[in-house]
Amino acid sequence: MQKPEKGAQIPDLPDWLDRKGRVNEAAFASMYLAEHPMKCIHGRLFTVDGLVDDEEGIRREIYETISCYVTTNLARKTGQILESIKIACHSEPLPLQMDRIHVQNGTLFLNGHFERKKEFCMNRLPVAYNPNAARPERFLHFLSELLEPEDIAAVQEFFGYAMLPTTKAQKMMILVGKGGEGKSRIGLVFRALLGANMNTGSIQKVETNRFARADLEYKLRWWMTTSRWKRSARRTTSRTW
Repeated sequence: MQKPEKGAQIPDLPDWLDRKGRVNEAAFASMYLAEHPMKCIHGRLFTVDGLVDDEEGIRREIYETISCYVTTNLARKTGQILESIKIACHSEPLPLQMDRIHVQNGTLFLNGHFERKKEFCMNRLPVAYNPNAARPERFLHFLSELLEPEDIAAVQEFFGYAMLPTTKAQKMMILVGKGGEGKSRIGLVFRALLGANMNTGSIQKVETNRFARADLEYKLRWWMTTSRWKRSARRTTSRTW
């Protein structure tokens, strides 16, 4: 490393680095959380936008921040700092809020009131609330070709139910029919509305793989992929949420 020229100004070291070049993990965690407020619940990180599904982005940011100062055991130090951040922002579980839906641009209460303010939550939908949005004529037309009128009302009710962190109704929705009729389209709409708050899989995997069951934690809904049952020499396809 070249020595600075005589009279050159030496840049100030960050507050989380001591004069011996060692990272003060507590100071770094405090700095990082001041810039990126988070809560750690049962080892998982949450922002005001909900669960941080992929922590690699945070790990990469830590790596890039300290790489100018740390030259050995960089990967291990990055992991240690991430764990220090989790300890620093440890929190008790957030209360389940059944009276509101957290959306991209604020909070929509079930009584129709809307606030732009965001708060920490377990699930935030990746869609913005727009009280002046046009009627979804194309989707409604699609439903009218797929379902009976009374079934359309049931689907609409289930869509609303799926946006709340509750299983109080103890209900599941099953769409049964032949392949290619459009059942998957409803699943894609669910995915667009719920984003990472929805998980997919097969019931066989959930029954036999404990890691698959863990993937359902903090999710609003689960979509079961195509299942088939033999019934009088014919196959019926269903999709379940």
